Amino acid sequence: MKRSNHKFSVSTLLLTTLLSTGVFTAFSQSSDDHTCGAVNVHNPGVTYSQVADIDGNTYKTVVIDDLVWFAENLKVTRFQNGDVIPNVNEAAVWSGLTGPGMCSYKNDTSYDCPYGKLYNFFVASDARNPCPNGWRVPSLADLYKLIFFLDPNANPQQPGNMPNKAGGALKSSGLTYWRSPNTNATNLSGFSAIPNGGRNDAGAFSFSNDAAASYWLSTQVGPGMGFFLELAYPQDYAVRNAYFAKYGCCIRCVADLSTLSTEESEVPRFSVFPNPANDYIQIKSDERMNGEEYVITDLTGRLMLRGMLSDNLTVSIVELPSGMYFLRFPTTNWGVSKIIKE
Repeated sequence: MKRSNHKFSVSTLLLTTLLSTGVFTAFSQSSDDHTCGAVNVHNPGVTYSQVADIDGNTYKTVVIDDLVWFAENLKVTRFQNGDVIPNVNEAAVWSGLTGPGMCSYKNDTSYDCPYGKLYNFFVASDARNPCPNGWRVPSLADLYKLIFFLDPNANPQQPGNMPNKAGGALKSSGLTYWRSPNTNATNLSGFSAIPNGGRNDAGAFSFSNDAAASYWLSTQVGPGMGFFLELAYPQDYAVRNAYFAKYGCCIRCVADLSTLSTEESEVPRFSVFPNPANDYIQIKSDERMNGEEYVITDLTGRLMLRGMLSDNLTVSIVELPSGMYFLRFPTTNWGVSKIIKE
């Protein structure tokens, strides 16, 4: 994989900024474990970071060029504003959807680790956005940028078609998840794509989930269709393809590294006192905050507390062990504050 030294140094600098703000937490380079505990997913030679969604699910992330990509499949159940994404099990209901819908592969939630949820294109293209604040469902332009970075010799007129060698650098290596031969899979990028199965517009699930990985883009092809990224076991290229909007595919969120680091490193639009604290914290802000949802996560992004702010804007932290935590309001852009429990 060809890298520009200039781009790499800029990405490294911005990643350092993100880590220092507490937005991301770096993982050991020797870990190939998924955040849900599944093994042999990631590249142990890549440093991953972590981010949480509105439900408190955590995901490893990886910097590729000047973009930050989810290295795990989305499994959120709500849009960024808190609206619920309908979970649809029945095939007849799924086939009749004209709006957002999601499900687990074969309607079995045990597949959520590590495969994530399946979403239709109505979710991927919805302005309410299923990704965390500062993140988005990738566009066609994001995909082309990814392919060209991994393979500068990709076809400039059709970078989402053959020939390109980006697919091998995106796929998780080995045969733990992929069907043989998993051609030229190196996971050099750290993207860690694993096959995920799918659901067609009639509501039927694919027979197996070891052959291909498909990820929605937010870009519409035409009425009732959307673009997606496809990776498959017998090939080492990345394919830009199109499905009907009712198809169920996975989602990988993406963010601009420079924008994300700038937004998240700003001073939070609220203050916390006392800090350090023993039993409760008080929130102060010029924003109207009563009734807002808050989440408190530990240094690994694990959800520790969630609730709604009361009129007196206090949060009990009695149940938290001593240590450092992060407080955020997931449906807002008010930033993140470190809190210390004594």
